[in-house]
Amino acid sequence: MISLAANSQNRVTITNAGYNGNNVLDLLARLDKDVLAKKPQLVVLMIGTNDMLNLRNMLTVEEYKKNYQKLISLIKKHAKLMLMTIPPINVEYLNQRVDPKHYAPGGPQARVDSANAVVKELAIKNKCHLIDLNRILLACGGSTDDIGSLFQNVPNFNVNDGVHPVANGYRVIGTAVYQAISNTYPDVTNIVCFGDSITFGYKMHGEGTITGDPYPAVLSRMFNQ
Repeated sequence: MISLAANSQNRVTITNAGYNGNNVLDLLARLDKDVLAKKPQLVVLMIGTNDMLNLRNMLTVEEYKKNYQKLISLIKKHAKLMLMTIPPINVEYLNQRVDPKHYAPGGPQARVDSANAVVKELAIKNKCHLIDLNRILLACGGSTDDIGSLFQNVPNFNVNDGVHPVANGYRVIGTAVYQAISNTYPDVTNIVCFGDSITFGYKMHGEGTITGDPYPAVLSRMFNQ
């Protein structure tokens, strides 16, 4: 993983601690090294897409919830914490790539909805600020097969992805996170963005860093322009 913090001239230090393919268990395994060692004042956490959809890392909803709670408890001992729901998906693309039987009984959308219900429940239980990213991105059109979609698809990226954002999608995410932090924790100066490939910036310019397109890069520019 490439994890690049802001330079000393920046007012707010941002770390991109995303990693492709991770689920909540992977985040628990690298929490100390990739997050707590940075001594953040605030952690912005988004995890669940692989837990629900990636056959190599898929968990039951119960396993996801149990380990997500462990992650929250560990982080909150050291830093403030914001949670994000996971983004919308293009169900048609998912069903083209993966036999739908693997997402039985409800299909991939039901698994995404279940993950987001868990995130909302745990945000309330643990008194964490919640950014309902799924709702925000759905309001901006969601994940479709239109060329103007905020997610990688055949017309705009030549892939039947439907899960990972394009640059405009990351601008929406970065703006939502910036507004939430500015309104809730305006004085923080050391922030770690923790998650999977969606935080990492899969296939985007500057993936894994705070330059280019990933949402941590958008966030860094907004805070330090």
